[in-house]
Amino acid sequence: MENVWTKTVTDIDTIDCKGNPLHLKNVPAIKNTKTNKICVYPSEVSKAEIRMLAESFALVDRDVPLLLLLFAKPSPFKEGEIHYKYHLNKMLFYLWKNLDKQYLGEAFPHDEFEAKPRGPVPRNLRADLERLENKGVIETSLHKWGKDSMHASLTTKLTKTGFKIAEKLCQSIDKVFMIEALHTKEQIFPLDPKTVMKKVHREFPEYQKTYQEIDME
Repeated sequence: MENVWTKTVTDIDTIDCKGNPLHLKNVPAIKNTKTNKICVYPSEVSKAEIRMLAESFALVDRDVPLLLLLFAKPSPFKEGEIHYKYHLNKMLFYLWKNLDKQYLGEAFPHDEFEAKPRGPVPRNLRADLERLENKGVIETSLHKWGKDSMHASLTTKLTKTGFKIAEKLCQSIDKVFMIEALHTKEQIFPLDPKTVMKKVHREFPEYQKTYQEIDME
């Protein structure tokens, strides 16, 4: 059968989760070359809304899940910080996968995940942390627990500016995303590296062959 669909972008008038009108620009879509009709997937509308929200704070869309995870308070722990980068790596992965169970995995922005020896790792996270720190949204510090740089852990915290941005993001997006960010942080935050590795192996056996090193970063 001849393929009559081609990729395009379109503008859409919609409403946000609170009923406020939105005009979204350049939403990815497909166009029928015979009828000129345009089809847009709901997931693309959702991501376009979050992208517009992120851009209003001079951020990129994949910053949103990171800031939500930092902002979430997994009782009884303190909000606004994540002590280890391995926690960030796996929280971002699990947030995507947990939303996917609700058929929302592609309705919320996420990084690309690479199957590294330390497990699924977000491809752009290191550069994103540096960019956000330069913007004054987060601050990072290296805690050395050994003799060299290989024996150190990265702590990431929201600044006062970051707290304000993250709070506004939480107030603006659909509650399901914030609830899942909190649930994901509660899952991963208390776990040590070996337990996280076992959890990934058990729940995502496709990573067993590549995830051979405990993520200690």
